Amino acid sequence: MIPYVRGRSRSRTIESIERELDDVQNVAKEVVVTGINLSAYGRDNGSSLTELMKMLSKYDFAVRLGSLEVGVVSKEFLDATKGIKRFCPHFHLSLQSGDDRVLKAMNRHYTCDEYYTAVQLIREYYPDAAITTDIIVGFPCEREEEFENCVAFARKVGFADIHVFPYSSRRGTVAGRMPTLPPEVVLDRQKRMSAVKHELVRNYLNKQLGMPTNVLFETQTHGVWCGHSPNYVKVYSKN
Repeated sequence: MIPYVRGRSRSRTIESIERELDDVQNVAKEVVVTGINLSAYGRDNGSSLTELMKMLSKYDFAVRLGSLEVGVVSKEFLDATKGIKRFCPHFHLSLQSGDDRVLKAMNRHYTCDEYYTAVQLIREYYPDAAITTDIIVGFPCEREEEFENCVAFARKVGFADIHVFPYSSRRGTVAGRMPTLPPEVVLDRQKRMSAVKHELVRNYLNKQLGMPTNVLFETQTHGVWCGHSPNYVKVYSKN
């Protein structure tokens, strides 16, 4: 629905972003690069997200990325992120479904194999990277077997976190004209996928125990500081 509401993507020039960053470089601790479709950055003005990463390498503040599409993940792109002094290895790669037939019905332009290849490439560069995603359960054509494929794929990837959404119909979309699944089926799948999410979050956090890391503390409540590590693990400290 976003393209219908907001229109075509419009990219800021690298020069305009650079000017803004020059103004804040002495006070900013972390900059988040984000957009409605960040992976499409530069397609309308002859630039690219890789070129933007190369420009960011001159700054000392931490750099974090918003949600990405699978197609942007390449050796050239990851090489560019490696040039950033304090790059935050948290990659939110939108998945939506871990079954190829459902992905095709959703009009997603990648397969599970292509997605997993991107994940493996990221981990070659950043072994401890947090890879998070969005998954929609209860899509109109999703059969039980395909939902189970999605669960198995989520475990195979080993996500650090999953945003689980139940399918909801939207007017003006192809899926909006499809017969929907019974609400109780959608709710059941949401609960089951949420259980997998909590399992994977726990697994990822357990791997972080005892590992030294930098933390950008953001808030303090009742004497306890709260912030995030570079791979977006929430950290609490009384010191």
